Amino acid sequence: MKFPSFSLKDQDGKLRRLDEFNDRKFLVIYFYPKDNTPGCTIEAKQFTDALGDFHSLGVEVIGVSTQSQKSHQDFCVKHDLKLILLSDDEKILIKELGIFSKLFGVAKRTTYLVKPDGEIVNIWKDVSPIGHAKAVLEYVKSQL
Repeated sequence: MKFPSFSLKDQDGKLRRLDEFNDRKFLVIYFYPKDNTPGCTIEAKQFTDALGDFHSLGVEVIGVSTQSQKSHQDFCVKHDLKLILLSDDEKILIKELGIFSKLFGVAKRTTYLVKPDGEIVNIWKDVSPIGHAKAVLEYVKSQL
């Protein structure tokens, strides 16, 4: 199964595309419901803390939610996040992936491990934010 290509703005307003990361061994794309909520903040901080380990393995980590580019920018500043956060404010990607929560109007907490060619290696659904970054890192290591 292939991860859908995308063209979304990051927290700095830069347009990002899936194929821009094809020089990486893997791409971790994690979807979260909302900036500055307790669980989402924990998850983002833990991915930020592990970012050096991911990068040393040739892996990029990207967070995606339905909040605006400005909301992501504020979230990064407030919590000193070093991640790339993409805004799927039109909910196109999350609907294509089938992870849109109609009840809450946000992305379901889901993480994808993607190869440079777009092939999905693993999917984590209904993620618990605490310890998730570490679990993903350990799985990535097992795949190298």
